[in-house]
Amino acid sequence: MNFRKREKSIVDLLFILTLFAVFMLCSMFIVLFGAKIYKKVVSDSEINYSARTTQAYITEKIRQHDSTGGVDVIYEGEKPVLRLYENYDGAIYYTYLYEDDGYLKEITSPERYEPSYPNGQRILPINSFNADKISSSLIKFNITDCYDKKYEFYSTIYSGTH
Repeated sequence: MNFRKREKSIVDLLFILTLFAVFMLCSMFIVLFGAKIYKKVVSDSEINYSARTTQAYITEKIRQHDSTGGVDVIYEGEKPVLRLYENYDGAIYYTYLYEDDGYLKEITSPERYEPSYPNGQRILPINSFNADKISSSLIKFNITDCYDKKYEFYSTIYSGTH
């Protein structure tokens, strides 16, 4: 067999450079689309976290204070406040959950003191909080989170309902 050494031409070089450029463009588009998808997933995850955490926090607080007369909805002006009763070594304390200044806040105070609502502990950022006591064993919550997503959930009070 006679193998001759072939001379390289400019066409060979252009073909290789074009192939490399197509590969680089495809890689760039894959990275850009992947980044866009990742950003969307992270955003959806943050919204989902906000909604679930707020609901779980409120529900757990209600479960902790689920006793006869332990959970009530009161109003401070026109704002609804979830009031949770606790008897600790003979002293009565109330824990209040409410929205103030763009946050779900919590404050605990002895029965004899009026709570200072602006001084409550910030829990989670939310835009609005509404609680309605539907019956002695059911509370309806309407919350708008910091992403302006509105959601509604119900919480059952089990004490005294059996």
